[in-house]
Amino acid sequence: MVDANRTPRTADAVIVVPGIMGSELVDAASGRMVWGLRDPRWYMDAWCRRGSLDVLHLSAEERGGRYGRIRATGLLRAPAFAPHLRGIEPYGRLVNALREAVLHPDAVLPYPYDWRLPVAYNAARLAEAGQLHLEAWRAHPSHPSPAAAAAARLVIVAHSMGGLVAAEAVRQSIGAEVRRVITLGTPFFGAVKVMAMLAGASGAPLPLPRRQLRALAATLPGVYNLLPTFRCVDMGDDARSLTPADVADIGGDAELAEAALRAREQPPSDTGGQFVQIVGTSQQTMQSLSVEMGVLSTHEYTCRPGEGGIERVNLAGDGTVHRQSAQLPGARALPLPQSHGAIAKTHEAITMVRDVLFEETTAPWLGDHEIGVSVPDLVASGEPLTIVISGVEHPRDVQCRVIDVTTERPIAAPAAASGGGTVTATTRVEAPGLYRVEAIGGGMSAVSEVVLVTPPADERSDG
Repeated sequence: MVDANRTPRTADAVIVVPGIMGSELVDAASGRMVWGLRDPRWYMDAWCRRGSLDVLHLSAEERGGRYGRIRATGLLRAPAFAPHLRGIEPYGRLVNALREAVLHPDAVLPYPYDWRLPVAYNAARLAEAGQLHLEAWRAHPSHPSPAAAAAARLVIVAHSMGGLVAAEAVRQSIGAEVRRVITLGTPFFGAVKVMAMLAGASGAPLPLPRRQLRALAATLPGVYNLLPTFRCVDMGDDARSLTPADVADIGGDAELAEAALRAREQPPSDTGGQFVQIVGTSQQTMQSLSVEMGVLSTHEYTCRPGEGGIERVNLAGDGTVHRQSAQLPGARALPLPQSHGAIAKTHEAITMVRDVLFEETTAPWLGDHEIGVSVPDLVASGEPLTIVISGVEHPRDVQCRVIDVTTERPIAAPAAASGGGTVTATTRVEAPGLYRVEAIGGGMSAVSEVVLVTPPADERSDG
């Protein structure tokens, strides 16, 4: 007799690989946590105080390949924040759901890594850890028979940069042991936003948090591994690929850029039919760029070949990775209207992951409205915080709220209004800190972004 209430379970081993800035990091010598602290207020202090993130800069020894000064100890357990990237939500909900989908919780391995370092280095470590995890799982007593244990393989669930690490590990060595790689918002062909991180999106003076990010990002090989590899440089009547000289023109490191772009000369592919991608959609996303006299401009359109030149088409994305960059040609792609940092914690994405895990048919999860949310990454306390909502025709179709990430309590529910063909909601937040902006409508999970509310200019530690 079939038990209709029995939860399906897979006999495979599962590895969860987080995205950039999605692992907790500690200083190996002192044991002090240097990224991923559970108190969200730490990020406000860190980004608004000069020099507070210097420990994360790659040292001369690390630049020479001598790693170990910083250790990754776990996946994020509380929201993190970085300018431009905005919020990175924790992975606990995804990990717990996967533990309920396997024969025993031991089958699930959360795999933290030092996201500052090259993708290839982290991929080699993941391949080693994956092989050991699979061997241990095949020897686990939870399997119903030795034959079932021997048939177990790996399923890798990876967010953002983690998908690049997983893809490289599959290519390097463990591909034969991997049944599926499920990616969420992975920039297989890079992200234009990385150039904004390295430069700032215009020639205007940068606020301190963005200057801090720029100084940090410029030293990290892992960041350069996310540079766009598609034809993203708009030349007017044509488009071309990014070069190390372009990166140097905006103040980046040409040597790190050259190494990263060279490592990705061979386009990624899904030759083994192992990849399934959950792709964020409907959010305003940088997709192309131009550089003039060292000043970067980013554009929310993709350059495509057209009659007599190029066509400029807005494909949108998850706010960080545009839609086409998150899809391997020929691989199965499942669209989901959600932001980059939040996608891995949503009910819809977790349901998709479980469906793929059980080899069940899953359709794109689209509600009545494919909502997009655009907010600034930084706003000064007491200044207007304007939320721009796309994908709805009437303000009544969406509800907005602002949540204090420290307490997880709503502090405002600004009413949406229409004007000039745009639906917006505006509020003010008086206390500095991290705040999650949510827009709810269409019968799906709220689309959310995290905003850093900074102290007034005269209170910032800019000296």
